[in-house]
Amino acid sequence: MLTDEDLYLRFDGYEDLKPLLDGSDEDVLVALGKPALIRIPGTDAMPEARLVSCLLHGNEDSGYRAVLEVLRAGERYPFDLWVVIGNVRAASQEGWFAHRFLDGQEDFNRVWGLQAPTTRMRRCADALLDVLLDARLAAAVDIHNNTGMNPYYVIVPDPTQESLALAAGLADTVLRWPLRARTLMEALSGHCPAVSVECGLPGLPANHAFASAILRRFLSMAEVGGSALGPPLRPQRVFEMMHRVVVRPEVPFAFGGALTEDLDLVLAVGLDSHNFGMMLAGTEVGRMHATAAMPLLATDMRERDTTARFFTVSADGSLRVTEDITPVMFTTTVLQTRRDCLFYVARRRA
Repeated sequence: MLTDEDLYLRFDGYEDLKPLLDGSDEDVLVALGKPALIRIPGTDAMPEARLVSCLLHGNEDSGYRAVLEVLRAGERYPFDLWVVIGNVRAASQEGWFAHRFLDGQEDFNRVWGLQAPTTRMRRCADALLDVLLDARLAAAVDIHNNTGMNPYYVIVPDPTQESLALAAGLADTVLRWPLRARTLMEALSGHCPAVSVECGLPGLPANHAFASAILRRFLSMAEVGGSALGPPLRPQRVFEMMHRVVVRPEVPFAFGGALTEDLDLVLAVGLDSHNFGMMLAGTEVGRMHATAAMPLLATDMRERDTTARFFTVSADGSLRVTEDITPVMFTTTVLQTRRDCLFYVARRRA
């Protein structure tokens, strides 16, 4: 049952897996203890394969719960079904689904496809990727949650016709992702259509239900991204990520409240309500000490500094945007801001 026992667990077929699934979702995490790779053999003699990954971030439970629903149903498909369950430790230590990744860990969705991997997490990702690249994958879907209010949407790392068609079959809104951040879907996108589905905030029954519906839709597609009898599906709304905004690492900050001697920036509450909409020029995003330097840093996809284009500080310390922008993935927590970013600036493509 075990392969690369030091790094991850391997399961082949429901017979290996069934005893593990009798407990609660949380019991399964405890029993696993580490990442898992699962293969459910297909019914065809020479099947292609599809991949579903979840829990690459330990605080994102919707996809994980949806995956367990599918596995507990015990169905087989005309294709091999491969499943990756990611950062089990972050999902099960110091509270259930409490951490994107643990202190001392790397982000498990930023370590795929690295050359000569060194750390345990990178070696695990490398070993899993070796297996997946040999699996004849026809398509891959990675299921995530957000840390702020967002519509349901699909991230496409490589906007080929096939990937966009797959995305359009899963959600109305698509975000093109040019970051090259060493995500799993980036690592697979040169081999098959590969997308990430963002299912809103974690821990909410409606978002768990959406993840379940997405997974069932993906597994029931006769042709990935649409029907062989008609033209490829096209997304209704397409955005492209253009800039990344962070709080400079030396700046202590909070969401809401008052400026103090210990806080140099207080961000406005509710900024995530603008996600995938419009934040108008002049909107206040926060308050800072008037004599302090600019606390935000914006960079484009080539890592060129674009801060002055988007932000200005008035004499009274009001931090405002200087032009109309479309923010996406605006987060609401200090921890998530530090571990990833504050938000991205996107533009509508279609």
